[in-house]
Amino acid sequence: MKGKRQSTVEPVFGTLTQFMGLRKINTIGIKQANKVMHLSAIAYNTSTCSVQA
Repeated sequence: MKGKRQSTVEPVFGTLTQFMGLRKINTIGIKQANKVMHLSAIAYNTSTCSVQA
C-alpha cells in the first residue's frame, strides 16, 4: 500500500509544495481549504495534460 501511495499521490503533493508554492493554505475553514486544494489539483492536471500533448 505504501508503494502505491508513493507512486500516485506523494509526487503530486511534492510538486504542489515545491514548484507551485502551496506550502501554506491561508484560508479560514475546511470548505475554503478544500477549494484551494481543488483549484491546485486542476492546475496540476492541466499542466501535466499540456506537457503530455
